[in-house]
Amino acid sequence: MVNAIKNLGKNLLIYGLACWLLIEWLLPLETVSDTRNVQVFIWFVSVCFLLYLLRIPVWLSAFIKIAYMVCALNTLFYHVSYLQVLKLLVREIVDHVPILFSMRWAELTNSFRSFLFFLLLWMMAYLLHYWLFTQKRLFFFYVLTVTYITVLDTFTMFRGNGAIIRLVVFGFFLLSFLHIERLREKASIAGGIRKWTVFCLCLIGLAFICGYFSPKLPPKWPDPVAFVRSYAAPQEEKRNDPALAKVKKIGYGQNDSRLGGPFIADDTVVFIAEDQKRHYWRVETKDIYTGKGWESSDSVQVKTFEKNTDIGYSWWNLSVKKQTMTASIHIKEPYFHIVYPLGLKTIDTPEDIVFRLDTATEKMYATDRSAYAIMLRTYNITYEYPTFSIDKLNAAPPVQDEGLKKRYTQLPESVPKRVRDLAKQIVKGKQTQYEQVKAIEQYFHMNGYVYETSDVAIPGEKDDYVDQFLFETKKGYCDNFSTSMVVLLRSLGIPARWVKGYTSGQLIEGATLGEEEGKNVYQVTNKDAHSWVEVYFSGIGWVPFEPTQGFANPYEFTDLQSTPETAPVPRQRRLEQGRVPIKDVMEQDRSSSSSVKETFASFLDIWSWKRITIVVSILLACALVLYKTRRKWWPYVTLFLFKYKRGNDRFTKAYLSLLRHLDDYGLKRKQDQTLRQYAAYVDDWFQTKEMTKLTLLYEKVIYQQETVRVEWAEVKELWENLIKKTAS
Repeated sequence: MVNAIKNLGKNLLIYGLACWLLIEWLLPLETVSDTRNVQVFIWFVSVCFLLYLLRIPVWLSAFIKIAYMVCALNTLFYHVSYLQVLKLLVREIVDHVPILFSMRWAELTNSFRSFLFFLLLWMMAYLLHYWLFTQKRLFFFYVLTVTYITVLDTFTMFRGNGAIIRLVVFGFFLLSFLHIERLREKASIAGGIRKWTVFCLCLIGLAFICGYFSPKLPPKWPDPVAFVRSYAAPQEEKRNDPALAKVKKIGYGQNDSRLGGPFIADDTVVFIAEDQKRHYWRVETKDIYTGKGWESSDSVQVKTFEKNTDIGYSWWNLSVKKQTMTASIHIKEPYFHIVYPLGLKTIDTPEDIVFRLDTATEKMYATDRSAYAIMLRTYNITYEYPTFSIDKLNAAPPVQDEGLKKRYTQLPESVPKRVRDLAKQIVKGKQTQYEQVKAIEQYFHMNGYVYETSDVAIPGEKDDYVDQFLFETKKGYCDNFSTSMVVLLRSLGIPARWVKGYTSGQLIEGATLGEEEGKNVYQVTNKDAHSWVEVYFSGIGWVPFEPTQGFANPYEFTDLQSTPETAPVPRQRRLEQGRVPIKDVMEQDRSSSSSVKETFASFLDIWSWKRITIVVSILLACALVLYKTRRKWWPYVTLFLFKYKRGNDRFTKAYLSLLRHLDDYGLKRKQDQTLRQYAAYVDDWFQTKEMTKLTLLYEKVIYQQETVRVEWAEVKELWENLIKKTAS
């Protein structure tokens, strides 16, 4: 009994550390990729190792894992009965087989990607189990994990400080533990394991404490990251711009959940526009401020409209003065979404297209009749260019729409009080909403705020993005300015939202893409990516404002002249090229900025934490009961399995399974004990001669290559008798 407890404790330690090592690969995914619901995959990995720990049969273990996968996929994607989900999953697998063989990766749906990811984790868990208990080696996988974390920490937004510390402390202990186990199996050492464990823990702890608290000098060598990043840049670019050797090039990006950090803009041309007016090119809006960045509301309402027909979307009240304009867009860097000006009316293109507008973010997509996203190369638009009357803006009454106010005045409770106090101080004495908005817009231009792209802070875990910019750094780019203005307005109860897209770009002198009179040609690059603010006024609608230092609002206000300018901005993550279902493209775009709490919301809608805790507790209790009573039921499971087993090697497998049952029963075979000696020990314990007979027959099969088909009936009876004795 004591040995069984020791073995259980040892296996629990090894499996727990191996499970943690694999989970370290999953934790960065939400930061560096568009992967959602990482907790679901973490639970799956935990279940895999729990099943290995309890030594559940392969067929039962596979059934439990498949059941978990089906339940998870249904909760996250299908939302149907569990009988229907199996049919959907099988159909999806069949449909995706030709896609996999033709390597059209962009056409894979999110549900099928998740299914493949589950299979990958299943395989990795098995490999770790094999390396741990067969090879007793894990150094290669440990090195891969350390390399993976350090590369992500160096080249992405993921901060791996905690992961690296865990890898050093627990990883070294796991490697040392496996090494001592190999020595024990070879009889190189005997006893002293407890002393070794204490010594190992003390040594690792001492090394960690010395490394953590000792003074650290700054590096004395050049930063190698800059060299790696700049190596792929064209030589001409390196000669013209030495900064490329220091900072990566970035443009428009999808993930805004964690803003901040330096960049240098990318001159890659995104599109060329023939247009009658300068204005901003919109891509999407976001409405949830998290304290670290922006996310979008969960509700998805899609409005569809045909090409060359009015989109039927109201941008402003009828009282706003508007001019009808036309423009042509020629895409150079393909992407799924549509760029368009505020006031869009129609879109025309030669292809047979259906356009879809996500009303929550106002992001538009071009699709075919089967709802598959299409990357357009060129399209023509008609839009209304507004002129806002300052008198009407000043006369606008307070917003009464409670639903709109609740959504667009949202702020997390973590926003510091001094941010709210600053907003009240800025608008002190201002009577109308327009005066208050203009006061906050102008505040950034007159109080020492600097446009900066290189020396830009990244908020820490306890820092608020806006608070850090307003009171500590006072330097940043458009994300800092626009987000700060939205937060200041919302703290006053004024509905405002964050908008991202592109500026009007650079005018190309003498360019003639088209022959239409009265149109200019503008070249828009990644460096023209930009974010700004839109504020809602009752009786008027959404009105754009520009708080960023060095930029001017391109829209016309009565008695106000403004000239648009351009500047570089945020992070770039290009969408994969291909033809994919529009529901998957929209889901990826909307989910890329989701935090851990938000991405897991759909799962928690069905499974609250209380319910999850109860279910997990019940499962653990059942698993513990099964483990404690395994000697009563496990032998009969083995008898059932071998009842239908066929083949010449049936006896050898049965004999080896008998050895495992005897070992679990408590009849341990010593290292220097032969099979015959061990058989005599077993027979003496049970007062039989059955084990000796089976052992002699087993030695004949192994050493003399004899078959046992003729004697199987007798062998089976002897074997079954001993198996049943282990259940007593």
